[in-house]
Amino acid sequence: MKRVVFLLLVGFIAFAFTTSDVFAESKKKCSADGKKHERSYKDGSHGGSFFDKLIKKLDLNDDQLVKANKLKNSYKKVAIKQKAEIKIAKVELQELLTEDKVDLKKVERKIKAIYDMKAELKVYRITEMENFKKLLTPEQKKTLKSCILKGGPHHGEGASEGGKGAAHH
Repeated sequence: MKRVVFLLLVGFIAFAFTTSDVFAESKKKCSADGKKHERSYKDGSHGGSFFDKLIKKLDLNDDQLVKANKLKNSYKKVAIKQKAEIKIAKVELQELLTEDKVDLKKVERKIKAIYDMKAELKVYRITEMENFKKLLTPEQKKTLKSCILKGGPHHGEGASEGGKGAAHH
């Protein structure tokens, strides 16, 4: 009986673990116009549009723009590959959990591998943001810091149309 309860618990945890990212990726925020828009996260984790808005907000010169786009494209290529590897590992975890006899050591290793890949991607994202900061003037760095601390490059836009909620795109 204890084994059945334990296996159900492990299965539930793994299911919650693998589906939590799906729900997180699909989070949307309704704005004042009633439309759903992707939410921008402080670390820029929702994709290229955060970075594109940031570039516009910072008013980069032509040289900065070329270099920033190279950084963005390089990051996107690595992130796509890493996210695919994470998804594959999650499928492999599901396979491990659906075996007749679940090998808990393999399950544990797979879960740790998934978290390691996620951590690696997050560190890479932060590294690339630091590389991006090297391109900026002191004034642009102040603007960037303000954008990040306030929740994104769009902060403050649309305030006359109903506050922050209207500004999410």
